[in-house]
Amino acid sequence: MSLSNILSVVAFLFCIQTQAQFYLGTADSVYSNEYKESRNFLVYLPNEVRDKKDTAARYPVLYVLDGGSHYLSVAGMVKELSEFAGDMMIPKMIVVCIPPYNRTNELTPYPIAKSKLMPYTKETGGADRFTRFLENDIIKYVASKYPVCNYRTLVGHSFGGIFALNVLAKHKNLFDNYIVIDPSTWYDDRKFSKQVLDSLTKNSYAGKSLFIGIANTTEIEDTAEVKKQTTIYSEHERSILAFCTGVRTIKYNGLRFYSKYYPDDDHVSVPTIATYDGLRTIFAKNRFSYAAVEAPSFKPETDIALFFETQSKQLGYPIPVPKDVLERCDEIYKRKKDSKRQKQVSALYTSLYPADAKKYIENDN
Repeated sequence: MSLSNILSVVAFLFCIQTQAQFYLGTADSVYSNEYKESRNFLVYLPNEVRDKKDTAARYPVLYVLDGGSHYLSVAGMVKELSEFAGDMMIPKMIVVCIPPYNRTNELTPYPIAKSKLMPYTKETGGADRFTRFLENDIIKYVASKYPVCNYRTLVGHSFGGIFALNVLAKHKNLFDNYIVIDPSTWYDDRKFSKQVLDSLTKNSYAGKSLFIGIANTTEIEDTAEVKKQTTIYSEHERSILAFCTGVRTIKYNGLRFYSKYYPDDDHVSVPTIATYDGLRTIFAKNRFSYAAVEAPSFKPETDIALFFETQSKQLGYPIPVPKDVLERCDEIYKRKKDSKRQKQVSALYTSLYPADAKKYIENDN
């Protein structure tokens, strides 16, 4: 999707937003010192940020490459899983979707002279510059304007996938998690992917997560059969399977590695479902279980806060106990006529959010 088309869609969406009074996103831009021009991008903000409900709160950021193509699906997904889902499948986060201005140049790791799978090689090799743009222009600007913490996830598809792998190999601390979708690991006759594997072998990646989604681009559902293929047509899928095998053979580098094969999805249909699975996998322990709240052994006065303290340590940024969690726990114990534990929840709510707890209790009565 071209930049002009992206902006047209955004403008149309904002018109809808104004008329219907619901939020679809924020258009923003930053002057890039790297490219010496203004660069547009799209932002999704959690409800609390938009309504300025908690000015002290800070949120992790999900950075999405090919932002014009994936903005609506990813923003909607994050909203659904973090704000609409009562069990908070993933953390509430700010989503920043970045459209490349020259995709082939900006997302490929280094220049190549020729390629059987890529006839247009003259524009390749600008990933390092685009990485500097991300780090020094986009990320710094977002941190200065929006309430973010330093916990970041990068999502990249196809060329965006090898861009993400290049960042992982060369600038691992720029992001905490990498969701890589059907990456072009065939790049430069697989020499690039071997370089990444070499970096993963030699360095520590403790605390980092890598999820790779693999599409069925050969129309052969059995990946064992795909590996036997020798055609150029099958090289894309074969190279990803070989790369994942290579990552699994690496021991003691600390990387949390996950991969998933999608037999019913091709290169174009896989981004949405793989992003969903990547987020659910990386943040699998984020879900607060309300079933556990009902268990006789659950102690709300300590166990609720302990869950979010543990999450904070695991994810590396402070996660306060959400008010809606306390209110739902109160409702559960009220329904079960468990007055003892309901009082414990009320006491915790009052200690953490005195004013809000008072309003909630008054309205509840």
